[in-house]
Amino acid sequence: MNLRFLGTGWSHGVPTLGCDCPVCRGGDPKNCRCRSSITLRDDQVSVVVDVGPDFRFQALRAELKRIDAVFITHQHADHVMGLDDVRRFSWMQGEALPIWGEASVLDRLAELYPYVTQKRKPGTAVPLLKFCDWLSPVKLGSMTFTSFQVPHGNIPCVGIRIDGEAGSFGYVPDCSGLPEAALSVLEGVDVMILNALRIEPHPSHLSLAQSLEWLERVGAPQSYLTHMGCPIDYNVHNAKLPPGVEMAWDGLELTI
Repeated sequence: MNLRFLGTGWSHGVPTLGCDCPVCRGGDPKNCRCRSSITLRDDQVSVVVDVGPDFRFQALRAELKRIDAVFITHQHADHVMGLDDVRRFSWMQGEALPIWGEASVLDRLAELYPYVTQKRKPGTAVPLLKFCDWLSPVKLGSMTFTSFQVPHGNIPCVGIRIDGEAGSFGYVPDCSGLPEAALSVLEGVDVMILNALRIEPHPSHLSLAQSLEWLERVGAPQSYLTHMGCPIDYNVHNAKLPPGVEMAWDGLELTI
C-alpha cells in the first residue's frame, strides 16, 4: 500500500497570498504546500482523500492516471472545491466515480455541484459522480477505509483509518483533538498523520505542540504532520521534532 501526499498545507496554501514571512518568500520546495490531500493505491485501485482547489495541479504533478473513489473528510472549501476536476477520470473510465462522505457532507456537495448526476452519460463535460453515504468501513482492493468523528469547529468532520495487507495508516487532516472513540479506532496504526496548523493555538485546529501531544497518545511507530501553515518552517521545525515524528511535504511517498 502506497500513500502519497498531494498537499500538506493549510486552507490558504503556502506561499500564502500577501505574506512576506521567510517561509513564504524562501522558495524551499518542502515549504511549498498545496491544500491537504493524499492518494492511496495498491495493485488494484487508486483512491484520493479530499479534493481541494489545487487538485488539478496536484493530479498532474503526481501523474494520476486513474481514480477509483474519492473520500471526503468534511465540507470546507479547501477539501472539496476541486471536485469538478475529477470529471476527466469519470470520462476516461466511462462510469460514475464513487464519492464517499457523511450524509451532511454529500448534501453540501449536491448544493455546490447541482449539475452533477449519475444519470448523465459518460463523456459529457461535467463530472459523472455517485454519492455514497459512508456509514461503515469501505473496502476497495486490499484497502479498508474506516471513518471516525473528530471535532473541527461547528461542522461534521472525520478522520480515517486505512488498513491494508501489510499495515495501516491513520489520517486526520483537520481536528482540534482526538476523542476517546477516535483513539480507539486508531489503536495499533503503523503510521499516523495529523494536522499541525501553526505555532499558536487555534480554536478548531491543532497547534504544533498540541499535535505532538496527541501523536504521543496515539503511539504509532512513525508519525507525520500535515495541514501546516506558513509559520511552520521545514528547515527550522522538522529538526526539533521528537524521534519518530516528521513533517510531511508535497510529493512525499510512504509504502507499507
